[in-house]
Amino acid sequence: MRGLHSICTGQHVLHRFVLSCFATLVLSLVGCRQGLDLSALPTYPEDFQRTYFDAQSHLIKGDLDLAYTGFLSCLELQPEEAALRFDLAKIDVQLERYEASLNHLNIACDLDGQNRWYREYRATTALALLLFDDALDDLIFVQEQRPGDLDWSLEWSLSLADAGAPEKALLLCEHYELLAPGDPEILLQKLYFHELLDQYEEIYTELETAVVKHPDVPEFKMQWAQMLKATGQSEQAFQVLKSLANEDPTNGIVQLELAQLFTQFDELEKAQSALQNAFVSEEVYPEEKHEILLQYLQIIALAEANQEITLESDIHVAFNRLLDIALKMHPDHDPILMVAADFEQSKGNEAEAQQHLIRALSANPGNRLAWSNLIALDAKLGQIQHMAEHATDAMDRFPLDAEFALMAGMAHLELKDYPTTVDALERGLGLLVDDAALEARVTAMLGDALHALGKDERAAQAYEQSLTLDPDNPMVLNNHAYYLALSGKSLERALECSGRALELNPSNANLMDTHAWVLFKLNRFPEAMDYITQALINAENLGAAFLEHDGDIRAAMGDLEGAVNSWKKAIELGGDAKSLEPKIQGNR
Repeated sequence: MRGLHSICTGQHVLHRFVLSCFATLVLSLVGCRQGLDLSALPTYPEDFQRTYFDAQSHLIKGDLDLAYTGFLSCLELQPEEAALRFDLAKIDVQLERYEASLNHLNIACDLDGQNRWYREYRATTALALLLFDDALDDLIFVQEQRPGDLDWSLEWSLSLADAGAPEKALLLCEHYELLAPGDPEILLQKLYFHELLDQYEEIYTELETAVVKHPDVPEFKMQWAQMLKATGQSEQAFQVLKSLANEDPTNGIVQLELAQLFTQFDELEKAQSALQNAFVSEEVYPEEKHEILLQYLQIIALAEANQEITLESDIHVAFNRLLDIALKMHPDHDPILMVAADFEQSKGNEAEAQQHLIRALSANPGNRLAWSNLIALDAKLGQIQHMAEHATDAMDRFPLDAEFALMAGMAHLELKDYPTTVDALERGLGLLVDDAALEARVTAMLGDALHALGKDERAAQAYEQSLTLDPDNPMVLNNHAYYLALSGKSLERALECSGRALELNPSNANLMDTHAWVLFKLNRFPEAMDYITQALINAENLGAAFLEHDGDIRAAMGDLEGAVNSWKKAIELGGDAKSLEPKIQGNR
């Protein structure tokens, strides 16, 4: 490029690099033209060259603001240079400054109205600003410069439609047809835009013509069959689909459409056969197969829940066949695996359902519903260790989900892993929002775990929080009362809780035992004796703790013989001999 000779001749390497950059610049400034006359290239002053070179360097490094400033400086030196406006506009688009970009591109197009690159980029900017008419004008100009460029026209028409202007997309396609008529792909694109615009009469007319003009394009026949079916012309649709099936028996989409028509014609055997053919096909998406399986499952579940609904006896067989095909075709599709799990569980095959859910999570660990179902199934199967492991995994994957933290806490409580229980339950409580009933249950479990860890004060606080939310829960009232009595603290509050628990459930032997024990701690021995006697009479499964309490109360009332007998029976029922033997020996 002329004008570069003024750069210091001692820097030969730099000179050659700059020369290369400016050769590229000039080509971009003047456009790529056949038979370029190098003598016609413009001469740029040294300060412009340096400034432009610095701006390009910043652009390459990603320093958009510095590049922009550099190009603005170049523009002050060469205000009529359209390519500089183009450079600035491209940076404005990257920074989402669309109005500024449009301003530069308008000036660039005024300076060089025949430059299709400027016009196309201006269409991009106009589209971002929802200036659809302006975008279409520029696109039609560019389309005329590249007639027959199908991919370009398809891509840009979709961009217009996606931006919210399907009517402009349709016009671009129609203009393409004026330049290069008869292309079936552009016609298919037009049908899509007609559908977006709810122009079903136009779709009908276009399709009716297309199947005649393009008899070898199966897509037109398929859409024509769908249109006939939608307009109540089922027999005509069937004939079109039948011809398509004869041409390609493996076409799953055709088989799916045929299955629907066979069902409509009450030819269920043929419908099932067509459905199986569709399920074998990879052309039918797994999502579609899943939806069909789900509909089957819902119908089966509805019939099982309602005796008045009768089903064909072979519907389970048909469903099983379709499910087997779907599982073989898509072994890692988690929604299909979850349908399989639901079906197996409905038949009582919990172990098989569990395996399907494990496979579903292996395929997609982010499936929250699969985790929830698997944990619930673990609990139902009594596999508490698995429940704890799965709930902990789910809790780690969904750290803001209260359910999994609470399930982990419940499982670890059952496993007597109390430190983990406390951590999980406190985490779950921190995530609960506006669910007083659940919070009451969780704080009660937290109280149980804290008591097991010997943290009685915190346990009492947890029980009180639970009772604030649900004051009439007999089991929480009972546990709180019993543990307060054990600690010998707040005995009046313990009596209040045990008394209220008995009011709510007066025939429960466990509650009677707790009330008796609280009265014993308050030195109200005759009353305690009455309640422990009632507990022994009403107990379905007599426990060692009841008899130990009976012995303690009897001993306090001076009935040492009766006390020793009760303690001995407690040992026979599995009571702690280490604590009971000293009592026996000391009261003989």
